[in-house]
Amino acid sequence: MLEIMSRNKKIILTALALLLVTIVLAYSFYHAPSTLVANVNAAEIAPDELLGMKKIVVSTGVDALQRVKQSHTGSIEHVKDVAIVHYMKEGKILTLWATLYPNETVANTETEKMRVGMQNWGGGWASELKKVTIAEKQVYQTSSDGVTHYFWADHECVFYIIPHNLTQDEISLIIDTIPDEDR
Repeated sequence: MLEIMSRNKKIILTALALLLVTIVLAYSFYHAPSTLVANVNAAEIAPDELLGMKKIVVSTGVDALQRVKQSHTGSIEHVKDVAIVHYMKEGKILTLWATLYPNETVANTETEKMRVGMQNWGGGWASELKKVTIAEKQVYQTSSDGVTHYFWADHECVFYIIPHNLTQDEISLIIDTIPDEDR
């Protein structure tokens, strides 16, 4: 009888130790120190100007997250902050969604979830989806209704842009400029 109790104690202690290790690993995964931003909001990550176009902050925080969720079918998790920004000048328009995550690993995971979600959604989102190198960054490119969209992870941020009336060279310059690491 004592042998059974001793074995049960070992099992319980092992389970508790595994639970503790899991909690510590999960905490460190989602609360790792930030490499790009410290106490900065998503709107501040977006450059103040792109190609002579001034930044217009459309929405931030909870409101921006709600707007993003309305245009998605999958879950959006672990978000620290979101901003929706427009840049406009002489018929050129760029919409930028900037999303901050706890760390780079989470940002990369959420970017891959978005890629998989688009593939699962089908249509042009899936058939046009490809990974390309632009401005030395790995960027996903897809199309919807004849409009090309781009998204990528950079440090603990995910950026999603929809350019209108911009050349490929201008798009490359924009992707190279985002995030604004000079702030």
